[in-house]
Amino acid sequence: MTDLLTFGLMLSNRAPVLDYGTSADLVVLAVQAEECGLFDTVWSGDAFLTNPRLDSITLLAAVAARTQRVRLGPACMGSFTQRNALDLAYQWASLDQISNGRSVMVACAGGGSGKAWEREARNTGVPSEKRRALMWERIELLHRLWTEERVTFNGTFHDYDRVSIKPAPMQTHCPIWAATNITRLASGTSTGRMPVKTLARVGKSCDGWMTHSVTPATFSEAWGYVLRSCAAHDKDPDEMDNALVINICVREKSNEALEESGCFLADYYGLRFSPDRTRDWTAHGPPEVCADKLRDYVGSGVKHLALRITSRDQFGQFERIADEVLPLVNQR
Repeated sequence: MTDLLTFGLMLSNRAPVLDYGTSADLVVLAVQAEECGLFDTVWSGDAFLTNPRLDSITLLAAVAARTQRVRLGPACMGSFTQRNALDLAYQWASLDQISNGRSVMVACAGGGSGKAWEREARNTGVPSEKRRALMWERIELLHRLWTEERVTFNGTFHDYDRVSIKPAPMQTHCPIWAATNITRLASGTSTGRMPVKTLARVGKSCDGWMTHSVTPATFSEAWGYVLRSCAAHDKDPDEMDNALVINICVREKSNEALEESGCFLADYYGLRFSPDRTRDWTAHGPPEVCADKLRDYVGSGVKHLALRITSRDQFGQFERIADEVLPLVNQR
């Protein structure tokens, strides 16, 4: 059935920095995700200088060498605008080759506020206010670099003359999604103000959309804008893909699972979210409760749930999710 959800596992590649796992652990988790048969994608976090972690492309290449079936991508590519464009195009094309055509690029403007982000902007030479426009231009550039023999490109941020990327990606059309968010109130509830122009741009320029922290109704409304934009630009809406990032922590007591998730996210982002905010984008509690939270998105237009384990016990939680939660979600 078309409304059945698929699942992906997000590898928490800050683990070696925050001391709750090793790089080898991350690869083992990815292999287990493929072997259990419940996951069709392995995702990796991505950032550059702020919130440091293992490099996502390098990690995904290691996972590619140990897996055969799962798709591989960043959730999302927060460094998309900060890396050199040709380096990024070349490295990602190589990843697609190594994985035999299993890569999914998810572009993201990234960034944030505060001194750490200001330093990152200064040291990478990419001002925060330029990142979104740069992202859209770079999506266009990468599509061309991955499909054309020689590319001459004169844009606002990129200026290249007869560039070739060899080897090209294994996929004839290497997909590029965009990750965008919907504005929220301090309470963590959706404002209902849709970023209509941004969603329309996703439908026009991209192959998929990723977001987080939205209710099923809000996702459905936003997804409608994306699909209408696809149709308006003579693209097949049925070919458009999407994913919703959601946190998960399985504990017999919901309050303990919520607290554990809050502590994990505070370490992960260096920012303490309110309990309401944490609750809003986290499935937490006993297996049946977590499954109900995930099941809420069936029929909303969500195709894929990218699950991030919000616990330092990554292996223990993975087992509970695979054995006790996911088998319940698509039951009828």
